Amino acid sequence: MRQWLKFGHSMTAISFLGSVIVLWVMIAQLPPPEGALEVYVAQRQLMAHIASMVLMPSLLISLLFGMASMAAVSGFHSAPWAWAKLVTTVLMLEGSLLGIQSPIKREAVLAEKALLDPAHIAGLAQNLSSEQMSLVLIGVVAMANVALGVWRPRFRAKTTAST
Repeated sequence: MRQWLKFGHSMTAISFLGSVIVLWVMIAQLPPPEGALEVYVAQRQLMAHIASMVLMPSLLISLLFGMASMAAVSGFHSAPWAWAKLVTTVLMLEGSLLGIQSPIKREAVLAEKALLDPAHIAGLAQNLSSEQMSLVLIGVVAMANVALGVWRPRFRAKTTAST
């Protein structure tokens, strides 16, 4: 059981980090909406699908696998690294909802409106740098989460000998 939980947790973590990287690359490759609106809209729609169908489900399933592992393996109950992984996963969940998925979906909807009404074009691509920074920050937290699981630090307080 423990191996299946670890396998599931690892696979969903790979999916999550992979989708973060793909979204980051896609944002970097977006054409200016004024010059290639149809391409911009198609790419934004694809990004919204990746965020909804890969990014968020893989993160939620990874969280479930992690919580199941904590419940099933008694050694994880008192392990500070396991609790640190839970905290970083919750940060990733909240950050992904607010900093990645919501802005990507909002921009996809606005891009679709711009196809019907060119007046909306001016509002497109206003937050590309903040979208990229959100992806970088969530990616760094995700890598820290993986590092906690691989190296499992002890987090022990150092005691000093009194003289």
